[in-house]
Amino acid sequence: MDYPALLAVLQQHANPERAVPMQAYMKHRFAYFGIGKPELARLCRPFLKDAAKQPVDWDFVRRCWDDPHRELQYAALEYLKKMQQHLTPQDIPRLQTLITEKSWWNSSDVLDRIVGNIALRHPEASTVLLAWSTDDNIWLRRVAIDHQLLRKQHTAPLLVLLALVLLAAALL
Repeated sequence: MDYPALLAVLQQHANPERAVPMQAYMKHRFAYFGIGKPELARLCRPFLKDAAKQPVDWDFVRRCWDDPHRELQYAALEYLKKMQQHLTPQDIPRLQTLITEKSWWNSSDVLDRIVGNIALRHPEASTVLLAWSTDDNIWLRRVAIDHQLLRKQHTAPLLVLLALVLLAAALL
């Protein structure tokens, strides 16, 4: 993935006037270029088109995450969604770092599905998620509980219940 080229494209399409309310909506936790979701998807599409044909480029993800602009973190999340079939339990520590850095609901809610997809394909990853259910970090706890959302018939209700019981016990 070409981080410098993506950064240049986003800088070219920056809209400082739109950035102000976007930053306010996110309680000024993040800088924004002022690029809305539909336009961001359009701008990222050429970069993501053939991504899944390659191994996961964690350097690209890290560079996007380290940038202060939230749109680059959104681009990293879209990239990881495209790369889900390549992700394994060995990638969970990297995903954990993303969950705990620059944390907010809009990144957590994407990462919980990515982590959940790994756990669905690799049930042994559930032990990590159970440990997260009692972690001091609220975003890890959220992912531990929410990672099965939208699974329907693939939901493991006992795993959800156990995560909630462990969380409740930890809070007592």
